[in-house]
Amino acid sequence: MVTNEPDLFGPEAHRTWYETYRQLQEEAPVYKAPGLNMFVLTRYEDIAAVVRDPATFSNERERHGGEPLLLHPEARAIYAERGWPKSFPLSVDPPEHKRFRALVDPFFLVAALERARPMVEAIVDELIDGFEAQREIEFVSAFAEPLPMTVITRLMGLPSADMPQLKAWSTAWAAPFARGLSLEQEVWVAEEGVAFQTYLKAHIDERRRAPRDDLISHLVAARRDDGRTLSDGEIISMLDHLYIGGNETTTFALTSGVWLMLRQPEIYERLKAEPGRIKVFVEEVLRLESPTQGLYRTATRDTEIRGVAVPKGATIHMRFAAANRDAAVFKAPERLDLDRSNAIRHMAFSQGEHHCPGAGLSRLEQNIAFAALIRRLPNLRLTPDANSFEHLPGFVLRALKTLNVSFDPRT
Repeated sequence: MVTNEPDLFGPEAHRTWYETYRQLQEEAPVYKAPGLNMFVLTRYEDIAAVVRDPATFSNERERHGGEPLLLHPEARAIYAERGWPKSFPLSVDPPEHKRFRALVDPFFLVAALERARPMVEAIVDELIDGFEAQREIEFVSAFAEPLPMTVITRLMGLPSADMPQLKAWSTAWAAPFARGLSLEQEVWVAEEGVAFQTYLKAHIDERRRAPRDDLISHLVAARRDDGRTLSDGEIISMLDHLYIGGNETTTFALTSGVWLMLRQPEIYERLKAEPGRIKVFVEEVLRLESPTQGLYRTATRDTEIRGVAVPKGATIHMRFAAANRDAAVFKAPERLDLDRSNAIRHMAFSQGEHHCPGAGLSRLEQNIAFAALIRRLPNLRLTPDANSFEHLPGFVLRALKTLNVSFDPRT
């Protein structure tokens, strides 16, 4: 029984997410959203069980009677008629999932990340070189957006000059996950999506003619464990998925990290004195301000969660950000604790089969970035009277709109 129905989808819901999570964890950890065939999970234990049971809780919503990502047939037809039908090879259920993940995981494992480290360090330094004389910047546009976008653009082998357009396509790609788009909005998403697909197809064709040392060339030449090569549609879908995953959430995490660090001066001072704590700091930021607040599964059969009946075809919304503040797992869960021993247990990148393939790359970028920002920008601080600390509205993603910071010149 919920004493006051929480507003999950209203325009102001993002302002009170954490209060809502506490209420649901206490009163209805398996919450049936009014008027929807959707159950919202907020307890760590329940979400961990769901992500590890793909047989009961599928990542392929339409296959089991769940709603399609784009609700309007007119929008879906744009992909089918002018591009490639919207698909997510990296998100299919086992055993197919492993066949696709095996083709991209080598680019994001420890050895590959260490090879990428000098590139990431150089990009971080180039960005700071460009603004350190200004003494004040808007952090999102000056650093948090261009860093992960530049990294994933170079790993894929795409032209850096195309990043403004790639950013626009990224925004359109992510929009449907918030749900509730109008027909007009979904048509815009589909038109932008087809433009992105067409752009990627041109680069795929180019790599077939002249392979390079990049992710696109790798996927063009790759063979699954059953011996077949990937279709154009599969390569395109994997690339657009990885591109958006490789920049949006890291931008949000970097911005949240600077915000959390500077609003608590004791955290900033300790990180300056003990840079070895940055690794834990990154995990705590991901836990406290999860860029992806939650994702979906679909029930493949009638089942129950915590005694609540869940019918076949129901949508399960796993609220990772709530699990990351579950007091049953994290002591004093609302506190940023640089000594927290289990910080890495958070679910910001999900868990199980479908944990984020780019989690290691995101962590690498954040660790390098925070170390450099602390080292190179003396007396880093929030610019007085310049910040509203407003977050972008949305059901799935959490991101500050802007963040203005100041710093002293280096002596």
